Amino acid sequence: MSETTSAGPSSASNSAAIESYKTLVDDYVKNGLNLSPGAKIGIGVGAGIVGLVIIGMIIFIAIRLRRSRSNKSGESNTEGEGGSETSLTEEQKAAEARRMRALDNM
Repeated sequence: MSETTSAGPSSASNSAAIESYKTLVDDYVKNGLNLSPGAKIGIGVGAGIVGLVIIGMIIFIAIRLRRSRSNKSGESNTEGEGGSETSLTEEQKAAEARRMRALDNM
């Protein structure tokens, strides 16, 4: 019997809480969760800035990857195709010119 008497007051408080909750939900459904215009503008501006930052990061990463790939391929092509030979031939030409001047001076 003590269970039925203790269940009575708790069920009354539960039903009051449920009614209060239903009232709050009904208010939100009828009126919606209205944000102030300033809050809406702030959310829009913040979302725009975050979007721009993400796009900027994607572009930055894409440029860095492209540069690193072109540098790697450029270094291997330069060595394989004789890019260092070009600088050697320029050095050889300069050395040959010095030799010729030295021979002319003798």
